[in-house]
Amino acid sequence: MSVVATNGGHTSYRLDGAGPPVVLVHGLQVGQELFDRLRRHLNSSFTVITYDQRDRGKSLFAAGPYTIDDLADDLAELITALGYQSAHVLGTSYGGMVAQSFALRHPDRLDRLVLGATGQSPPDPDRLPESGWALLVALEAGDTTRAETLLRQMAPAVDRHDRRPNVGEDGGAQGRALSRRFAATRGFDTRGRLGSVAARTLVVHGREDPAVRSEDVLAMTEEIPRASMLLIEGAGHAWENERAEFAAAILAGFLADP
Repeated sequence: MSVVATNGGHTSYRLDGAGPPVVLVHGLQVGQELFDRLRRHLNSSFTVITYDQRDRGKSLFAAGPYTIDDLADDLAELITALGYQSAHVLGTSYGGMVAQSFALRHPDRLDRLVLGATGQSPPDPDRLPESGWALLVALEAGDTTRAETLLRQMAPAVDRHDRRPNVGEDGGAQGRALSRRFAATRGFDTRGRLGSVAARTLVVHGREDPAVRSEDVLAMTEEIPRASMLLIEGAGHAWENERAEFAAAILAGFLADP
């Protein structure tokens, strides 16, 4: 694990493997350890870069509000700081929002784009199942314990024993950090905007995803000019862990295809 200065803060990252760079952008609650399984299946063909976003893991930024666009700018600065002109970017769930913003704000830094288990707007209570609604309430309240319990139920394939705590945070600070992260989604909306994304794009969705509706994923795919959709059977919101080897094979083929 290393740390680099980015956008007024310090970002913790991990880089391993060899080949074209691919940055994996994690979700709302779990940091870069989310990709520990997927990384093992990709680093023989790619330089795999994972990192902790603001208010996760060992990354350090001043406490205060920020937006999904700010997180996209952090990602752009990380790619620059690591010496790359551009990179493939994979974002899942909350990270998929960051990846969409990155594609819109920094198109010259993007090679190919992968969006997994994500949507184009903040969570809508009227479009969520009961479990998703309960998670939304916990996130709004900054109830870290409740939110983690619900996430574990919704995405059991995500290993929780390896959760890396945020640096210097007690339980209350962790709740405030989680609230800041969730608050960043409120102004996010890419509906009607993704038609300008020129990068080849793969949209990945687990058929059993309890948090993101298939019809919303299909609408997003249809909006991106050079996008295709992969629907994974037997996978839910944590597709990158539930079907890691299969997903990596599909991703490798997509990223390496001329």
